Amino acid sequence: MKVFMTKISYAAQAASVASKLVEAKSHDDKALSLREGANKEIAVMHKDKVVVGRYSKDGAGCAIATSFVDTLTKAGWAKKTAQNYLSLFREAVKTGKPVKDWGGTKAGGRKAAAGAKGSAKGKKEFADKLATAFRDAEFEGFINDLESSFQDDDIKTLLEGVKSFLEASGVEIK
Repeated sequence: MKVFMTKISYAAQAASVASKLVEAKSHDDKALSLREGANKEIAVMHKDKVVVGRYSKDGAGCAIATSFVDTLTKAGWAKKTAQNYLSLFREAVKTGKPVKDWGGTKAGGRKAAAGAKGSAKGKKEFADKLATAFRDAEFEGFINDLESSFQDDDIKTLLEGVKSFLEASGVEIK
């Protein structure tokens, strides 16, 4: 017998995933098991074709996204960080791919992305890098999240939003 799930139960699952992340951050010895549990729930949500919408600070957004972010912020996480994790969660549910690193909670800590210190030598080189990012399947979702965070006054500048996202993804910014 197949059990039909509602948005409320998906919101509860989102809160459960977020709770597992909170516990993973504070208990390194349980971190691997908790991340695996979060990824199993994400896989179920993907299989059920759940769509995680946008978070809105006024509560008018997606119940799943709101539940996820609210669970993290109630545990003391910064709202910007919670929203960056929401981007990872949303993409994982969409693609069905497990999250390997929730922004530095992975054993071994954060490592800078290759080439993060370098700068583009000219407009063409930068345009090539931007075009590569633009063609990535996750780019549109990132831009939409960045725009939403800016419009909701969660970030003061777009640069601040990009920096926050990179740091939450484990990229060391200097």
